[in-house]
Amino acid sequence: MADFLAALREGEALPATGTAHGHVRLKDGRLARIAYAYEDDPTAAARLHQQAEAFRHLAPAGRTPKLHEVIEPRPGLPGGALIVDFIEGRAPRLPDELDAMVETLAHLHVLPLPARGSPIPRQDNPFRATLDVVEQGARRFLDKAVTDPGARDEIVEELEIMREMANTLAHRPQPLSIALADTHPGNFIVDRAGIAWFVDLEKVHVGSPAIDLAHATLPTSTVWHPDVGKILARAEVEGFYESYLKRIGKTRAAELQPWLQPMRRLTWLRTIMFMARWRVQTGAPHDPSDPSQWSDAGLSPEMREHLRARIALSFERETIRSIRAEWL
Repeated sequence: MADFLAALREGEALPATGTAHGHVRLKDGRLARIAYAYEDDPTAAARLHQQAEAFRHLAPAGRTPKLHEVIEPRPGLPGGALIVDFIEGRAPRLPDELDAMVETLAHLHVLPLPARGSPIPRQDNPFRATLDVVEQGARRFLDKAVTDPGARDEIVEELEIMREMANTLAHRPQPLSIALADTHPGNFIVDRAGIAWFVDLEKVHVGSPAIDLAHATLPTSTVWHPDVGKILARAEVEGFYESYLKRIGKTRAAELQPWLQPMRRLTWLRTIMFMARWRVQTGAPHDPSDPSQWSDAGLSPEMREHLRARIALSFERETIRSIRAEWL
């Protein structure tokens, strides 16, 4: 695209919903995913090409937008952009369209793994790798983000249980697949045919499919996007898992079954640490020495307030206890 910045100016900017990228619908009908980055960020190009490779690898499943072009980082566009198909549709209606999400996850999870050396990251031990992410988040953000001692104690207790589980689970082989990692329902778009397209591929890696199942159905995920806002009943969550296991075949289902609850608990902790980082970093002044700092400056005031309220609710002691009651 010869003059991409001009094409952006002529396009329709869509409401921002996160800190990693924005969207512009171009006049030709396609979508530009604008990667956010600070000027001269040395990691921006690698992140852009990693995401582009994810779009290419997942394309055969027919459940992700088609990638057309990669726009390299440049002055005025420090993170670069990807040009993809625009998917006409809306966020899933829960619980009615859980099965459409299940079908999409099953299609994507059975894709062959990318070759070693691919830009797509690989976790050979997803339990250990996810626990490491949780530990790092806890060290950096938990005390600053969660000021209620009782709520923080609940989170720390769950983290200690996961550390004990790691003594045995982290040494066992774990079934691997393409993992999408950010499967809250707001990252799916349901079209007129009832197909649930997964549209946010920046965190795709080789890892545990159990993370995607958890993140799609945990209360912290299903209330994140304002167009979803539904806490699922236990029977609805169980039906989601049962439907998925039937679709992937008996052998894969039997391999994955022992990991469903441990990875669900660990995914909840990962989500809590994500929220802790969001609260701390978006509430702090911009630090030029930290190019990884998150900012919610691109969000509308209404979206900022919605997400801050969701995070505050997720950090309430009674909310945490109600979620942990599922497995304790």
